[in-house]
Amino acid sequence: MRHYYILPFICFACIFKNAPTFAQTINSDKDLIEAVATFNSTSKNQDYLKLISRFEQIEKSTTNNKDWIPAYYISLVYARLSFKNKNRDELYADQSIQWAKKSLAIEPNAENYCALSMAQTAKMAVNPYLRWLRYEKAIYEPLEKAKKMDSNNPRVYILEASLKMNIPTFFGGGCDKSKPMLMKAKQLLAMQTPDSILPNWGLTTLAELRGACPF
Repeated sequence: MRHYYILPFICFACIFKNAPTFAQTINSDKDLIEAVATFNSTSKNQDYLKLISRFEQIEKSTTNNKDWIPAYYISLVYARLSFKNKNRDELYADQSIQWAKKSLAIEPNAENYCALSMAQTAKMAVNPYLRWLRYEKAIYEPLEKAKKMDSNNPRVYILEASLKMNIPTFFGGGCDKSKPMLMKAKQLLAMQTPDSILPNWGLTTLAELRGACPF
C-alpha cells in the first residue's frame, strides 16, 4: 500500500504553466530559479537536505513576505524525505505539514492546498493501515478546496487517482475508479507549458501511475 503513495512525491517533471487566479508575487531571481530546477532533478537524500537549507535561505532573504513559493517547495521536499527515510518519516512528515500550512497562510491557492494534502498523506503513510481513517479527511479536504479554486490543476487529479488506486475495490477504489482522473490529468497536462518557478511536476508521475493502471 505504501508503494503508490510514494509516486506523487518522487516523480516530478516539468510541465506546468497556467496563468492562475492567485497573485504571483514571487521573487523570481536566479537563486530561486536554480533551486526549483534542482528540486525537479534531485533524488539523493543528502541533496534533499541541502535543498531545504537553500530554500530556507531564499525564504528568509526574500524582500516580499508574501512569496509562498519557497515554503511550498520546502513542504514538498520534506514529504519526499518522509517517504524515503523510514526511521525519520514521522519527523519529516510533521515538518512537511508545518511548511504547507505556512505557504497556505501566505497565499491560499490550489497548489498550496495540494501541498497540504501531500503532507498529510506522508503523515498517514507512516502507518497507513492504522492511520487511514484518522487522516482521510485531512488528505481529501485540501484536494477538494484546490479543485474548487482551480479545476484545471492536473495535480489535483493525479493525487486523487493515486489515493483511489490504494483503496480496495469493495470500498470504491481500484484502477477502474482511478482511470477517469488519470485521463483528466493527461488532458490538462497537455494544455500547459513549462515554467521555471511555479509548480511543474506531473508528467513523470502520470507515467508511473499508468504503469500500475493502464489507461
